[in-house]
Amino acid sequence: MTETVTNERRAALLWGAVAALWRSGHKLFVLHAYEGYPERIDSDLDAISEKPKRIPYTLVELGAASVVQVIEHNRNAFYYVLTEPRGDRFVFVPLDVWSDYRTDGRIFFTTDELLEKPWCRHEFFYGPPADLEFAYYLVRKVVKAQLNTAHAAQLSELYSKDREGCERLLHRFFPSAEVELIRKAAQSDNWEQVRNNIIGLRRAMLSKTGREHPLRTLRYRLGDLWRSVNRLLAPTGLAVAFLGADGSGKSTVIDEIERELAPMFWHTAQYRLQPRTRKRKEASVPVTDPHSQQPRGVASSLAKLAYWWADYTLGWMASIYPQLARSTFVLFDRYYHDVLVDPRRYRYGGPMWLVRLVRHFIIRPHLVILLDASPDVLRSRKQEVSLEETARHRKAYLDLLSDLPNGHLVDASRPRHEVVAEVGRIIIDHMTRRTARRLRLPGGRQ
Repeated sequence: MTETVTNERRAALLWGAVAALWRSGHKLFVLHAYEGYPERIDSDLDAISEKPKRIPYTLVELGAASVVQVIEHNRNAFYYVLTEPRGDRFVFVPLDVWSDYRTDGRIFFTTDELLEKPWCRHEFFYGPPADLEFAYYLVRKVVKAQLNTAHAAQLSELYSKDREGCERLLHRFFPSAEVELIRKAAQSDNWEQVRNNIIGLRRAMLSKTGREHPLRTLRYRLGDLWRSVNRLLAPTGLAVAFLGADGSGKSTVIDEIERELAPMFWHTAQYRLQPRTRKRKEASVPVTDPHSQQPRGVASSLAKLAYWWADYTLGWMASIYPQLARSTFVLFDRYYHDVLVDPRRYRYGGPMWLVRLVRHFIIRPHLVILLDASPDVLRSRKQEVSLEETARHRKAYLDLLSDLPNGHLVDASRPRHEVVAEVGRIIIDHMTRRTARRLRLPGGRQ
């Protein structure tokens, strides 16, 4: 799918969702970068809503979009990722909606404060007055300590539309000296001094807003603590393990899936086999002879098995789980199951019944995807082991998958884009069902 077609489908998805919300009486007040909608979508849609929690219910009930991800990144602030309800490709639109603008322990705008001003109506949403957009955009960039040339130019343009209103809001968030610094930058369109002092500006802004609204800040902190607990109890990340004999194309498919599905998450990470072995592409060396070394003795094999168990339990809790809580897409190239299929590769020389027993005491990924092909196809792609050994591995993987309730079989003999499309659909369907179940959306109880 070309970039032009992708942009057109993203635009259609966004416009359909916004129009559906509008028709249902759910108004959106879009804060920034809405000028090109719906034809051009340059970033997340940042919007205010009086009832942000109701948005996914409305979209699903009307069939306007599927909700594949929801992250409550601040109290009453939700990052929704939408996709086509019956789409066959990867099209995502992020929707960042909140009722109060909260960040970094401070509430900068409440809904009432934001909506008391006159907003400009567009076809299916409202756009903000210049002074409010200026203040929101500036606060956001100062909090992130990021202000590039494009950001500065946008701020100067907004300031020129309503200087008096912009300066009034500046005094609300910054001490007088900092207000003067920003005012001179906006008037001259030279933001170099602001960029050089942005850390100090951030400190002054947070100090002023925290000092003037201590109870509001305390309520925010308490609410944010509860939100963090919920994120730990129900992580928004996803762990997927890819299995398959040599020649099944795991590495290539994993790389493409990571790139294609990254918009559903805040971070991505790849691991090879174990939670402690984070994959670094530039340092990876292909294995050309996996059976070149002799198996370990029984004692050292049992010690290795104990180490594997610790890594897949304690290591998972220390390394993988925190990433899942931070909405990370974690992809494993092989997993513990590979030891059952090919113990020789891992030099295991102990009893296999013990490997099978330990399997029941390790933490499982959310999904296991087996890339399968005939032994002849696998052998034509890689000749690391004999045809007989390839056939044995394939049968062992298929037997193993039959015992995995979260396992999925994908025919890897097809063209790569078809394989990636099927794997992506499996993951998207899983995320859609999980989100529906957590939010109690229609279709989320099966």
